[in-house]
Amino acid sequence: MKRLLNILLLVFISAPIYSQTYLTSEVIEKAEFHLKKAVGEDLFYFFKLDPDSYYEYKSRTGKTRWENINKGKKTKGNFVNGESIRFILYHPEFPYLYVNKRISVQLASDLSLKSEINLDRIPKFLLEGRKSDWLNENQLDKIIKNQGLKKSVKNPIKRLEFDNNERKYYWMVFNTLYEEKCYSDEELLHIDPVTGQVLKHYEERYYVMHCH
Repeated sequence: MKRLLNILLLVFISAPIYSQTYLTSEVIEKAEFHLKKAVGEDLFYFFKLDPDSYYEYKSRTGKTRWENINKGKKTKGNFVNGESIRFILYHPEFPYLYVNKRISVQLASDLSLKSEINLDRIPKFLLEGRKSDWLNENQLDKIIKNQGLKKSVKNPIKRLEFDNNERKYYWMVFNTLYEEKCYSDEELLHIDPVTGQVLKHYEERYYVMHCH
């Protein structure tokens, strides 16, 4: 009888743990709270929830599952973490296309902050509440023109890139020297967006994936 009571007591204590669910709105609000604290209220205004954000949970059978945070009013199963609750930055001073502007807020099972929010992808002038100190397009074009690039088959293409090792942005300039269906020969520049310093200048052949 005593053993049965112990088992029932264990089940009673464990039940809340294994049925830990939240309102999805609560999870989002907690993530927003942590992000606002990290970037400040003014900059937070320019963030929107990534519709593809998801959370991790365990089913009744103990299997790990993932679910979109926007699906359903409540989280499923036993909430493990919200490791992919992401927010996208839409700021008029940082309008560049094809750049990953997602900031991830990693939540623990109790919705506390699991790890410090990585803000490396947010330019310093935004974090510090300043106007952009980046080169404008005309200034950038003048720098490119002064590099004595080789004769190309089309106008140079500029693309903003992020260096994960250096944790900073740079402009990548593609000067196409030769182009076929499946590959192109490129003269490439890496330019610092603030100082205009040419960080790299080299040539490389690019192949088109799945080209037949």
